Amino acid sequence: MNSKSKLWPTAVGVTAVSALAIGLVAAPAANAAPTDVISVGSGQIIDGSVLAIPNFAGLAANGAATAEQIGTPPTGPAIIENTDPLDLSAVFGVVNVGAGNIPLLQNNGIIQVGAVSQYGKAVNDGSSEAFSGTVSGAPGLVTLPAGLPTSGDPAIPAARITAGTAAILGGADLANVTLDITTLAAAAKKDQGAAPQGAYSVAGVSAQVGGTLVEGVADTINPLLNTANVALTAVGLPITNPLASGVVEITEADLLAAAGVADLNSLPAGTDLVSFLPAAVSTKIQSILATTLASTRAAVQALPDTLPPLNLPNVAKTTALLAVTTLETAINGVVGGLAANLVTPLGNALTALVSAKVNIQETAPSGAFTQRALQVGIAGGSIATVNLANATVGPNLDAAAIPLVNTDTMAISGGVALLALLTWLFVRSRRRSAVAAA
Repeated sequence: MNSKSKLWPTAVGVTAVSALAIGLVAAPAANAAPTDVISVGSGQIIDGSVLAIPNFAGLAANGAATAEQIGTPPTGPAIIENTDPLDLSAVFGVVNVGAGNIPLLQNNGIIQVGAVSQYGKAVNDGSSEAFSGTVSGAPGLVTLPAGLPTSGDPAIPAARITAGTAAILGGADLANVTLDITTLAAAAKKDQGAAPQGAYSVAGVSAQVGGTLVEGVADTINPLLNTANVALTAVGLPITNPLASGVVEITEADLLAAAGVADLNSLPAGTDLVSFLPAAVSTKIQSILATTLASTRAAVQALPDTLPPLNLPNVAKTTALLAVTTLETAINGVVGGLAANLVTPLGNALTALVSAKVNIQETAPSGAFTQRALQVGIAGGSIATVNLANATVGPNLDAAAIPLVNTDTMAISGGVALLALLTWLFVRSRRRSAVAAA
């Protein structure tokens, strides 16, 4: 075989191999389509369902900060981010619920949000991140860009929930509660080829609990105090009913003690913060009454035993001490009945009224994973279920389903094509030289 016949097959072979290499690098994967979503990350302050508004979830989704990598092969930026804040009035308008036809969101509604942000990130390698809530409480699971815009009312905590049985359920105002949460945040992350992860942050929780059930305890104490005050007023130490306001203030420390945990972020998924309020209220009432009685006894005991100028016995002090002892016995009886007369009925009333569950994690049939910081149920969820601080990642494509044609791989493909061209030119030159020599 002459040189000409030997070199042409070589050239054809080299070119074919090079073309195959280009195809392997540049060809789309068999199971991907040009409109496929490669990755998605969505931060969403508010989500949920409302009986009176069937499309509530759709409206909420429109207000999310969603980042998507769409198209196979990916042709846009390697990283897409969305930091759009939520505009409640534009997204939901006026939403009224309950027996009292009261606002559900903002403007003195059942649920109000403070200065909160939302963020979504999608990467063309099939990974994504999401966040929503208070930036200062963002879980370390994700890294947020600086200067995230905020929405909501900066004058209130991250979330405020205000609910009363009369306004929402109708009838007697057995219980009303205001729950403030200073820090509320959720984050989700999905790395390429890894399972999604979620984290939440809840802190700075306090509550005010009132209603006829709490007022009933104050009303029970009033006549006991009136009797004791006959003697105590004579020595200038009358007692004012410490429960006269009909409202009990609950701190986060009170809530933690009732829950039996050191940190609200270590609670099991789906734990209802409201469920701890009845026990916390009972304990707080006992503490308030004990402090009042102790300070009154100490003040009476500090009175002089005798009176000048004749050093006669201070009968008024003796009478006052006897009144304090009688009052202590009577109030101990009231405290002993709190479990039956307050804790149980208050628990029933609050359960029917509102719930506030932390750390909700959900995986949709599509594969999308959502971490929620707080899920608020109104009337057991029959009127509304509103999720606060939500972060969703996925569904994302696995690496095998993502074509490699992008800015980087196109450069590789171009390099392979150039190599093939140079090889062909070299072989062609050798062929011409061989023919000339023949």
